[in-house]
Amino acid sequence: MGVPVLLLGASGTGKTYSLRNLPIESYGLIECAKTMLPFKSGKRFYRTKDFNQLAKAVHAYAQKFPIVVVDDFGYCITDLYMRRSWGDEKYRDQFEVYKEIAGRVYRFIEFVNDLPQNVIVYIIMHTDQDANGNTVPATVGKLLNEKVNLLGMVNVCILSEASGGEYRFIVDGKPPAKSCGAFESGEQPNDLAVIDAGLREFMGWTDGGDAESSTD
Repeated sequence: MGVPVLLLGASGTGKTYSLRNLPIESYGLIECAKTMLPFKSGKRFYRTKDFNQLAKAVHAYAQKFPIVVVDDFGYCITDLYMRRSWGDEKYRDQFEVYKEIAGRVYRFIEFVNDLPQNVIVYIIMHTDQDANGNTVPATVGKLLNEKVNLLGMVNVCILSEASGGEYRFIVDGKPPAKSCGAFESGEQPNDLAVIDAGLREFMGWTDGGDAESSTD
């Protein structure tokens, strides 16, 4: 099965940087906006903002790697909003834009859940604050936030934070962070390799999957 994991944080808190200790043959990376990584690795990656292409890339990577990273999923949402709101692809009824975005996001998370391989898909997004001051994924509308409730569709949500030049992950004890009790401490190192190992041990996936020796 596929397991979607949200990795949320403000810019500069080390979300992408946390990939630095993952062996390049252990994960597939899809960049939705960036064209380079914030660390030296030699890792090649696929780049798209299109939801259909994104799903195809995740499916292809899931057959090769135990880990798939989508960075930053929010740009897929923003790109669809921009294309449907202006230019040749503009919808006459702007409510239809939000309905399509909500449907696309909902179906993507369900698609990840239905992957046949034991793969973890880390979905990186920026954060925002809702009307009540709660930390939520940065999206473009209430229809997605309230009707779909992206946070409610996943069992694991990791917060990336930075303070005093040090980076860390919050996996429990500070909403919306949650991890089903997979970790003894609610604070973990800013290291996706550590997070991934902990989740796999919790789920009983101790063999790490069937990664191929490939760099995409």
